[in-house]
Amino acid sequence: MVDLLDTNKVNRVIIVASLITAIGGFLFGYDTGIIGSALPYVTPYFHLGTTDVAFLVAGESAIAGLGALAAGPIVDRYGRKKLLIVDGIMYAVFALLTAIAISGILLIIWRSLIGFAIGADTAIATGYISELSPKRVRGRLAIIQQLMIFSGITASFWAGYFLSFTANWRLMFGLGAIPAIILIALRFYLPESPRWLLIQGQEEKAKESLKKLGLFIKENIVPPKKEKNFKELLHDNKSIINIIIIVGLWLMFQQVTGINIILYYGPTIYRYLGLTGSKGILYTAISESLGGIEEFASFLLIDKWGRRKLGIFGYSGLIFSLLLMVIGAYYLGIHIISLSVAFIFSSMILYLLFYHAGVGGVGWVLQGETLPTEFRGRGMGILAAIDWFSNFFIIYIFPFWKASFGIFSFFIFELILSVLATIYVILLVPETKGVPLDEIPRLFNKNLKRYWKIAKKEESK
Repeated sequence: MVDLLDTNKVNRVIIVASLITAIGGFLFGYDTGIIGSALPYVTPYFHLGTTDVAFLVAGESAIAGLGALAAGPIVDRYGRKKLLIVDGIMYAVFALLTAIAISGILLIIWRSLIGFAIGADTAIATGYISELSPKRVRGRLAIIQQLMIFSGITASFWAGYFLSFTANWRLMFGLGAIPAIILIALRFYLPESPRWLLIQGQEEKAKESLKKLGLFIKENIVPPKKEKNFKELLHDNKSIINIIIIVGLWLMFQQVTGINIILYYGPTIYRYLGLTGSKGILYTAISESLGGIEEFASFLLIDKWGRRKLGIFGYSGLIFSLLLMVIGAYYLGIHIISLSVAFIFSSMILYLLFYHAGVGGVGWVLQGETLPTEFRGRGMGILAAIDWFSNFFIIYIFPFWKASFGIFSFFIFELILSVLATIYVILLVPETKGVPLDEIPRLFNKNLKRYWKIAKKEESK
């Protein structure tokens, strides 16, 4: 049965199920981007200080990490579909509450609780898509999640730009409830993951799910399996620890190398360059929109080039982009504003191009495809939590760092981290392109010292 899923043809049901699941990525992206547009208006409206701003922007990420950790055991025990529906309900409710917040504290609380829903969604979305997908296009279907994240971010900046003329920050937040309501309605039609049903010993339900995916099986397909506890799984699958370390490092690096500084604080950075109000939001919207070129390229190339090559390309590009950003920050420090604007604007565009091409989407694909099915929910929850807590760390410290040391030294810090990330991909990340889903964990069942040789061998296939 597993072989049939891996070799199944891509049909309309699989594509539609992947798209519906990935709408959660749109909500993730919209909420990530809209705070950057709303921040210049909510800060004076509620008289927010530096600490308030840090919690408003970063608090959501911390709660998202908790949501991811909570979601993992739930989806392994109760299935993927139920949580995907609950996530949408939570997002819609808290988005509306954020829009009508009557105080800065309530704004921070409601926005943070949106994070719980988003974190839970990221703990399962790409894993669910991977469990449905044929191996030859698994990367392309899973990376739809990142395409949706990008689309949400882009939509948020353009919504922020047009609403900035009336400073309507409430509508900026409230608009996020519309796609959430659509998502709730559509996710009721999703099939449950047949791989999860088989692990639970629910053979007849697995057959029904397979039928929805275009696979008709009459004979018995698997005997019921006893669910293993956490310790048994770790003992029988020693690769799990290596997966958590290696994929967790990717998800950490994709956050701490600066992407969300641009997304959350982009308009604020442009304001320091003299581009106030709508202009700063417009520049950020243009920068993010151009990233769609490389996002689409990543969609086309991930099952051709593979994960490693895209990762090396993406992280190497971040190094070059951050070098330009450091130069722009230097010119800002010595008050040569025209050169500073030119360098920072061009570097932000290049940064987003390289990030969307080979960093963000690949990380989520690896998160969804590398873990064994019986541990996928819990493992993805841990990996998503690493991503969110890393995000929280970097965006929380940024306003304090900027106030104390300026943005010049911060971009140098990001540059160093990008160099380390590139070295990490070269040395540790194995290639998973075209490997059957249930065989991928074996690629990680090695001593970490041997990974460079293994990675190079897989890449050459």
